[in-house]
Amino acid sequence: MIVAATLAVCLCFSTAAPLTEEVENIVPAADENYRLITDIEPINYNVSLKPYLLDSDPSEKRFTFDGEAYITIKPKFTTSTLVLHSKNLKYSLREFYAKSKPDVKTTLPAVEPNNVTDIVTYTLTSALVANQEYVLHFVYTGTMDDDMHGFYRSSYTDSKNNTKWLGSTQFQTNHARRAFPSFDEPRFKATFDITLTRHKSMKTYSNTRIVNSTTNGDYVTDRYATTPKMSTYILAFIVSEFNERFNGDFGVIARPEFYKQTEYAFDVGQEILKDLGDYFDIPYYSMGNDKMHMAAIPDFSAGAMENWGLLTYRERALLYDEGSTTLSAQQYIAAVVAHEQAHMWFGDLVTCQWWSYTWLNEGFARYFQYFGTHNVETHYQMDQQFVVDQIQAVMNMDSTVNTNPMSDENTNTPADLSRMFNSISYNKGGTFIRMVKYVMGEENFKNSLREYLKTHEYTNTVPSDLFAMWKKHTPAKFQNYADGLFKSFTEQVGYPVITFNLTTPTTLVISQKRFLLKEGDGADGSLLYTVPITYTTNVENNFNLTTPKLFVTPNDTSVEQTLPQAVSWVIGNIQETGYYRVNYDVKSWHGIHHALLTNNWGGIHELNRAQVVDDLFNLARASVIDYELALDILAYLKTETNYLPWTAAFNGYNYLVIRLGVETKNFAVYIRDMTSKAYDFLGFEDKPTDTTLDIYNRAKILSWACKFGKKECITKAQEYFKNMDNKPVPVNIRSVVYCTAMREGTQQDFDRLYNKYLKETVATEVILIMNSLGCVKDSDLVKKFFNIILSDKIRRQDKSSALSSLYSENNENVEPVFDLVTENVDKLAEALGDYSSVASAISGIAARFTTTQQQTKLKNFNIQNRSKFGNSARTLDAAENTVAENLLWATNKLGVFKSHLEKYTTGGSASLSGFTALSMVLFAVLARFLC
Repeated sequence: MIVAATLAVCLCFSTAAPLTEEVENIVPAADENYRLITDIEPINYNVSLKPYLLDSDPSEKRFTFDGEAYITIKPKFTTSTLVLHSKNLKYSLREFYAKSKPDVKTTLPAVEPNNVTDIVTYTLTSALVANQEYVLHFVYTGTMDDDMHGFYRSSYTDSKNNTKWLGSTQFQTNHARRAFPSFDEPRFKATFDITLTRHKSMKTYSNTRIVNSTTNGDYVTDRYATTPKMSTYILAFIVSEFNERFNGDFGVIARPEFYKQTEYAFDVGQEILKDLGDYFDIPYYSMGNDKMHMAAIPDFSAGAMENWGLLTYRERALLYDEGSTTLSAQQYIAAVVAHEQAHMWFGDLVTCQWWSYTWLNEGFARYFQYFGTHNVETHYQMDQQFVVDQIQAVMNMDSTVNTNPMSDENTNTPADLSRMFNSISYNKGGTFIRMVKYVMGEENFKNSLREYLKTHEYTNTVPSDLFAMWKKHTPAKFQNYADGLFKSFTEQVGYPVITFNLTTPTTLVISQKRFLLKEGDGADGSLLYTVPITYTTNVENNFNLTTPKLFVTPNDTSVEQTLPQAVSWVIGNIQETGYYRVNYDVKSWHGIHHALLTNNWGGIHELNRAQVVDDLFNLARASVIDYELALDILAYLKTETNYLPWTAAFNGYNYLVIRLGVETKNFAVYIRDMTSKAYDFLGFEDKPTDTTLDIYNRAKILSWACKFGKKECITKAQEYFKNMDNKPVPVNIRSVVYCTAMREGTQQDFDRLYNKYLKETVATEVILIMNSLGCVKDSDLVKKFFNIILSDKIRRQDKSSALSSLYSENNENVEPVFDLVTENVDKLAEALGDYSSVASAISGIAARFTTTQQQTKLKNFNIQNRSKFGNSARTLDAAENTVAENLLWATNKLGVFKSHLEKYTTGGSASLSGFTALSMVLFAVLARFLC
């Protein structure tokens, strides 16, 4: 599953914002056990469902479904207790019988599930005998809610302005129990026989093919082929009036009006599915399911979901229009398709035993999201984007007390389950897998995965199963380090900073320490890791040697390397293949600075330039190095024109500019000058010679230039917006144009773009426009857009993103939006679906607070409204802690950055140019002494 909060590729660079997955507002009892006992094994589910979705259905049945389930089970031991899951189901019949004696039925007692754990415990009058098969029989009804979980309802407006209803499913992690009684944990695998009854005007889809259909008046009953053995959470079904693009084996399903937008996903989906099957040496269609559908669902809580044979997506994650969809949005579609299809092997065929090991599913899906896509659509350069999108993105979270280990045994409650679908399981999981790949070598890595999948097909695994296979295929020279590598990064939290110290021009001393953004925040700073070390020097200058030269282990205080020749600088972690930050002695930092100011940036690989930039920002933030040193070296960015370093830079600058609050005048001068070369190099429109990363970099550079007052940029954007009815805005700069027009525009401009939003039929463009509307800065327009968020004009799944754009695009909006949220907290909870989502929104806003007055507002709100938030009150507590930490950081550190900006603006850009030229001379002289 792609969780909304972990979407890897933004649809637009200036306005995209992370979405927050809804978390159930449950206060779990500390001593409750949410796990089922394992005495009974389900063998097969035979489930029949009939939903009521139409106006013509009886009013009392509308948005409900009738259900009947036969569950074949086999006890491992003789037992008089039957335990399974059920939630919000009303039963009219509950019974069981021995499969060998179907006529001898025993009624099950009418007990209700525990309202916290959803567990139903039946105490039987006669015992179930070990190793004999029994059949549980249930007849029941359920509700089709609009919360996008379980078997739920969704709707859309068709081309004739009619409301169309459909039924769809989202069962991960614990929602299958809302559609049928079940052993609703991943370890309980079984086969499924699904039967769906529909009105003749509709169609149904499920994991497998339809075996036969029978008609009874206006209703048709579709019976589906038996699924492979699988977990409950990847069962799925859809009842709708959708159309499909289908070749007999592979298809894409969407609203009839969107048929033309399914072509790209249809084509790229088939290519990726075949390529993954070839890579794993297990073709998809050989695994027990001979068809694949991908469906675009109007209302969908996750980004996408890996139901075996029936993948479900948000519409923007599957539908492409050549004239309206940006290149980044098209890449996003391919990447999400690759992610979900990779799950057919990692998650569906082989499944993590419990959500403690979510990364066994999601880490591999995230890895192949990038590298599976790269193998088919190489022009996206996703192998390079992985570093800035995934590695650098997760490092900040993983360097605080709030992180969790990849393998987290403390996973029990629904809140725990939701927590495991975070960037640690996804980003860090994929990063760890990539690191292991470089240790093993590509061929060994591929062979290990093939053997792992074939050995454990149709079963569940724990990390040790994977590690055993990896170790078996690890080169002999690294065998002694394998166990330490695997366990230190999965069972421990965090990661190290590796220091490369050139004590002499030929002596390199390497040491490690856990990297923490803030020492003393309660995190364990003593943790050590088994780390694969790569490096190169100005003499060697080989950034393709990604096989480790050595390992640093917890037993090593430091490791000394004698270099064959005197060097002036060293770069560690080649192409950022390892999961660690790198620090250097001051002379080495100066040597790197000198290299970056020379022709072609001293030959330093673009990925390593991005790494240097990201490390500088974060080492300074954590007080490992001085900000003065970091900012001096970062001045090289004035010569940088490439996407990866600038992406790392904008991430770093974003933290600092947030801390500035509304005092951004000097920063605006600074960033306009820093980006001037890249701005001139890239221009405003696509060029025939552009790479994908050039196109993405243009969007970023223009976004920051326009946002911080570059007049030429603003004027051009406004011209494009003014003329867009006669001449469409170039698709890849629409986010810049729309956002700038809103930031600088009038009520009339807002109404014009909002009306375009209301009429738009391309899902990717809808989201881009929606987030751009959040760029408004006028106070009346801020209120207007906030009220639109509260209304039904924005789908619930998208409201958090819209709200985020409203406070994140302009620092001036932070406090006004906080006031609007806190004044309308109940309305917002209704709009977003629960108070948990409101708490997440407040946390996001509070992370941008810069004054003690704002801090007081948050504290007062929390005191007065805490009771409304239930379990999510902890999110508000964490927000208070974040504000306190940020204010303390600003007190200690922000003055240095402000002083740097003051000197910069006082001296002007000419001063920087003189500094750069002088620096090149000085560092050239220094380099002679370093050698």
